[in-house]
Amino acid sequence: MRVYADTSFLVRLVSIEPGSAEAMAEFRRLEFPELFFLPLHALEVTNAIRQRAFYLRRNADRRQRSANKRERDTALARIDRWIGRGWLKEISSDCDDALLRAKLLSERHTERLGCRGFDLLHVAFALELECEIFLTSDRIQGDLARAEGLEVTISSHN
Repeated sequence: MRVYADTSFLVRLVSIEPGSAEAMAEFRRLEFPELFFLPLHALEVTNAIRQRAFYLRRNADRRQRSANKRERDTALARIDRWIGRGWLKEISSDCDDALLRAKLLSERHTERLGCRGFDLLHVAFALELECEIFLTSDRIQGDLARAEGLEVTISSHN
């Protein structure tokens, strides 16, 4: 079984935020499948964690800032552990092929679904990697993946 998780789903898996428990439950239900971890994921997931820390720090007192920093560091360390366990599989994929496929997806679906560029790109990568299952926390991305024949799990926050 080939499984692709988009950035929103991966962030929920490795950090604690609304929807994390639901994302982890789905990951367990699928029996901890190997998830592709592209350079795109490495950038987006780690940046999302750091960006969250930035916003949380702005209005926090010293104690809360310290707790936020530990939370950030734990989430970033979890990525490395999961790579070591094989839950995240670092791979490269031809970005040009994915961009061309994303362009075709845009022509077919954007006016109907309202897709953003990164929605298209994540689904294009999943298709390029011949995935069967697409994990996301984004309804539009899920609709796009489903329209392209992927089995979709949409994890939303409670």
